[in-house]
Amino acid sequence: MIDSTLKKANILIVDDQEANIDVLESFLEMQGYFNIKSTTDPRNVISMVSSFNPDLLLLDLSMPYLSGFEILEQIKNELPADIFLPIIVLTADITKESKQRSLANGASDFLTKPFDLIEVGLRIRNLLYTCYLHQQLQNQNQTLEEKVKERTYAFEKQNIELILAKEKAEESDRLKSSFLANMSHEIRTPLNSIIGFSDLLFDPYFDSDQQAEFVNAIKQNGNNLLTIITDIMDISQIEAGQITIRRSDFSIEILLSEMYNEFDNSCKMKGLEFRYSKPHVDSKIVGDKDKIKRIISNLVSNAIKFTERGYIEVSCNIGADSVQFYVKDTGIGISKENHDIIFERFRQVEAANTRTYGGNGLGLAIAKQLAERMGGRITLESEIGKGTTFYFSVPRS
Repeated sequence: MIDSTLKKANILIVDDQEANIDVLESFLEMQGYFNIKSTTDPRNVISMVSSFNPDLLLLDLSMPYLSGFEILEQIKNELPADIFLPIIVLTADITKESKQRSLANGASDFLTKPFDLIEVGLRIRNLLYTCYLHQQLQNQNQTLEEKVKERTYAFEKQNIELILAKEKAEESDRLKSSFLANMSHEIRTPLNSIIGFSDLLFDPYFDSDQQAEFVNAIKQNGNNLLTIITDIMDISQIEAGQITIRRSDFSIEILLSEMYNEFDNSCKMKGLEFRYSKPHVDSKIVGDKDKIKRIISNLVSNAIKFTERGYIEVSCNIGADSVQFYVKDTGIGISKENHDIIFERFRQVEAANTRTYGGNGLGLAIAKQLAERMGGRITLESEIGKGTTFYFSVPRS
């Protein structure tokens, strides 16, 4: 097997005597070597080494233009250090100095003319076998280097993933701490109002009109507290995988009317216009109406919270396979780099927004999770100071 591989080796003969080349070529062909090239002009050697890529070089020393010693020097300077090219010097120069100089300049073996062809054949085979082993070793080293690179890359990737996971865990802990501190404030605020106004109801100093205002304040703060508790329960159920999608037939037109009735008064109290448009096509779909209302409610509540003037608009586009709802506002807007993080739990774009506008940072996270559980997705378009439009789509059936 190895012999057949060695017979395929490229052999280059360099000798200024054509007769010597003929003898060597004939002998090599008899031995089964057929990939043979030769030249009588030593000036061609470097270009032939580059183009022919020989596995063995048979080199004469005494030649016109360039000696064998100069060829050895050129090859040593031109070939990369990792390339192994065995060289047998075949020469009539029998001096000890020539042999030592040849071996010192990179020759692998040294034979003097007239030479024994059988000995030449054995030495050629031995050097080709050495070259074969060298190539095998190089291939194995290259394979090992590639495996080392792959494993190094895998370790580096794993380390990066671990670092990112650690940073994400630390960020999650920080956000949870911030959320708990904010939640404490969010819960205490309506509770204080409920308790405070409840006490005032028993004070005979206040007339019936004032007491009616206290009742409205208690009701409003009770609703706010209920919303907070509902958000906490919803995100807990989502995290536990306990959300169930219940599909049924319902009318989008009726759903949008219900949204208008629920939020129109809140918009008017803030000086905002609430807009909604009825679908121009059949608005019957099959889906979880309560979950869709929950998403729209969260989006509209956010829109009202972050809009000081202008309008809030709710509508939809009904396609053959899906329905795309949208909630548009003329509020403060969201910078592009924050378009993704606002859907994370406990997250608001800026901590200052929590203090200025209130909120627990769960509304958008809940909306995103519900949309995805129903087979849809939620996106947004927004620009600072120019408002925001949230889109979410759900299958029509």
